Amino acid sequence: MEARYKQLYMENMNQLRDLLKHEIKDLYSAEEQIIEALPKMIEKANNKQLKKALQQHLQVTAKQKDRLEQVLEQFGEEGEQKSGGILGIFKRGEKCAAMEGIITEGEKLMKEDMSPEVSDAAIIAAAQKVEHYEISSYGTARTYAQELNLKKVEGLLKQTLEEEYEADDLLTELAESRINERAIAENGGSGSARQSGRSGSRQSASTDRTQRRSVTTAKASSSRGGSSRSSSSGRSGNGSGEASKKAPSKRSSGRSRSTGRSGSR
Repeated sequence: MEARYKQLYMENMNQLRDLLKHEIKDLYSAEEQIIEALPKMIEKANNKQLKKALQQHLQVTAKQKDRLEQVLEQFGEEGEQKSGGILGIFKRGEKCAAMEGIITEGEKLMKEDMSPEVSDAAIIAAAQKVEHYEISSYGTARTYAQELNLKKVEGLLKQTLEEEYEADDLLTELAESRINERAIAENGGSGSARQSGRSGSRQSASTDRTQRRSVTTAKASSSRGGSSRSSSSGRSGNGSGEASKKAPSKRSSGRSRSTGRSGSR
């Protein structure tokens, strides 16, 4: 029985490793598409701060792509040529369809006839959809690496994940402090009144999110019996719960700005 259990465990770990490799290649394709799409967004942006933020993120994205190459080097190409197994369901070199769809939708929206202020708001919305996909995907990949005890891979993915959070927060700050306000004013709305109402709702939503995260983490930690992997609990394999116990202040400060985005856009 014990031998069979060990065999099943190893099979699961091998499959999880293959799944992680697929996620990394999917992210690599996504980063390639983002590098191609960002210059168009930069050219279309009207707000100087937005244009600068996108230019900076283009440079960061190139570094993130290099980081993914380092991750792939950790795996090597062993087993890629083998048929069967979980790798059989993943086509080598396949384009990330999810990112392709997000970018296509954003480019279509930017072609619409809009005022400069509204156009900038649309660019931020498109950029944040990209960021949210990356946050989810990098968070998932990092959790897989953590479960597989691939510490170097986990560290590289964590570094990129933090950059994606920061980029998302910056876009939110730009939208809520200036760009969305101007877009509202352009359409005859009362921007200041709406902004005031949003600030209160963001604070309340942030508090609720922090409480839910604490409860989820506590439950998961208890179910694992306080094992060393309890720090990754609550993630369920997706990046939405990537805030760790080691750095609650950074995530709480960053996330408080991001709550209420749907209303701002």
